[in-house]
Amino acid sequence: MGTGLPVGIGPRTHPEVMELFGGNLFETADVPETGASGISDAVSVVISVVAIVITSSTSALVLKEGTGLAIIVWIDVPRRLRRAILLNDLSLVKRIVRNNPTYLRNPDFDDKSNTSLHLAAKLGFTQISEFLIEAGHESEFISRNNDWETPLMLAAIAGKEDMGVILAKRFPECIPWQNKMGVDALMLSCKSGSGTLHLIPTLLNKHMAILATHDIDGNTALHHASAAGELKALRMLLQYGANPLAQNAFHWTPVHYSATPAAEAYFKTLIIEFEKKKAEGQREMRERERQRNAGVRLVTNEDAIASMKGDRHRARDDAAIALGLPAPGLDWSPVERRRAMTPTEGRTGWLTDAARPRAGSGG
Repeated sequence: MGTGLPVGIGPRTHPEVMELFGGNLFETADVPETGASGISDAVSVVISVVAIVITSSTSALVLKEGTGLAIIVWIDVPRRLRRAILLNDLSLVKRIVRNNPTYLRNPDFDDKSNTSLHLAAKLGFTQISEFLIEAGHESEFISRNNDWETPLMLAAIAGKEDMGVILAKRFPECIPWQNKMGVDALMLSCKSGSGTLHLIPTLLNKHMAILATHDIDGNTALHHASAAGELKALRMLLQYGANPLAQNAFHWTPVHYSATPAAEAYFKTLIIEFEKKKAEGQREMRERERQRNAGVRLVTNEDAIASMKGDRHRARDDAAIALGLPAPGLDWSPVERRRAMTPTEGRTGWLTDAARPRAGSGG
């Protein structure tokens, strides 16, 4: 049953009611007293000074003031919560959620069933989003709207990089998820061009496999970045190893989708640069493998330092031998038992020569 109330911001409000419930929870409207019978299906005639009209969606407090009726309409909880998020009013959001915990997710069926976290992520309100997450917004499952979009995707679309980084770190399992068009958060971030500082690296570090995924048309993240003309995203994707020759379902490469001739020239320059680096790296790897198989060891700085230390040790040992000290054995240590601590060669003769004769009895 509808209210039939002409709701709008009016000049006349009731101070006591506004103080009791909070002015930000209400909208007011003034109607003439003669129209009291048409205010609502629930109220035909206003007899008392105060009448309350309650319907399925809104409630109204009817106050008689002078020659007219002041109608104060307070909004239902779902609408109040969404409005508090839009206003970025963290304290109001906390109060509404604390008093109405069942409305935490609060899907808006008129807006693709976007939840409270969808709305906060799209607007980039990090404090409200963190509060919603801590309150258990995603404790059972990760929210997705009618287009299968997660809050992370909406943050990427809106270019809210800090918000996207928070969601990617809190819920890394949703990074490879795709919407109905097969587009994931990386593709959306590349299209927006605002995630090159933190969001794109975070997505790739958390889930490197999405670099090669494609949407329903076969377009990769590199295709989307090229079509959007996002040169920084192009360079970053190539640095992480994206394939510049990948073809979509129509056999078009990312270069074909360059937004401008200048962007195409820059893209080709990047491809040549990274291909040269890749070829040089492969050539060095083959050279190392060939020398390793041939028995030749490459001398590095660490090898040179070790060789210098070995020379110093040999010089020290030579000086010790010149002084008459015993030569050190291989892998010798004073605490090891593999080498005797006293001379063993000619031990029998040495002991015989040095032995004192036993004293005789004289007999």
